[in-house]
Amino acid sequence: MTPLDPHRQREHTLAELTEAAQAVLEHAPAPEDGRVARFPDERTVRYYQSLGLIDRPLRYDGKEAIYGYPHLLRVVAVKLLQHQGLSLAQVQAALAGVSVRKLEAAVVESLAVAQPARLAKRGVVAAPIAAAPAVRSVVQADLAPGVRVTIDPALVPDAERILRALRAALASLK
Repeated sequence: MTPLDPHRQREHTLAELTEAAQAVLEHAPAPEDGRVARFPDERTVRYYQSLGLIDRPLRYDGKEAIYGYPHLLRVVAVKLLQHQGLSLAQVQAALAGVSVRKLEAAVVESLAVAQPARLAKRGVVAAPIAAAPAVRSVVQADLAPGVRVTIDPALVPDAERILRALRAALASLK
């Protein structure tokens, strides 16, 4: 049994989603950076959605957004990576294209590794579903006010050459 189990088949309103994330994140260590909130609130979840870190709600019941299990996994994964000191841009790169199954395995593993003795007493074990997603380092550069570029060196072999070309192209526009 994992802290995620009670939420697998449930749909959540925004308020319930933040409560569920808090219940899961209670099993994780506090963030390394004191500026990072341990738990997400409703405003934070909406912000993550605006950044594309979590998908749009499954549907709306009237004006109430309804979220599913994959949304909960993404919110928890974002907070866990932030707790480790990653910026939101790094989190976005790390979670890009990660399946629900791999995300679930990574969250369960993170929680089990974080506090194995405490979790073992409660019957929580890390199931070997799949390997945890690797956190990729990215190259970021501010090219102009309001223009930030993020390049994944795993996908773009010569990130510095690309940055030089982009800077030269911007300079020629002036």
